[in-house]
Amino acid sequence: MRKILIVPVLAGGLALAAAGCEVGKTVSSGTVEKQIDARFGPMYQSAGLGPAKASCPDDLKGKVGATLDCTVRDGKGGSHRLTVTVTSVKGSEVHFTMRAAS
Repeated sequence: MRKILIVPVLAGGLALAAAGCEVGKTVSSGTVEKQIDARFGPMYQSAGLGPAKASCPDDLKGKVGATLDCTVRDGKGGSHRLTVTVTSVKGSEVHFTMRAAS
């Protein structure tokens, strides 16, 4: 089951609907990157920024409050930092949100 959350993401009023689940107590960096790409891709395309490509340096630990800093690059050479935060762990599901890094 996926839980969708709406959080502010980028300057310019764009918002990101983000959540993720994965079996196990760790979410691989590749899974987090795919979630980011899926959520940002359509928004970046609509804003004329081209495709979104995420990069995360490590796996996300399945512990509430755990964070992971990732980077999203747009098709025009811009880059945007995101903080991914675990919001809940229910059994083997890890739920997380993404927001612009401060």
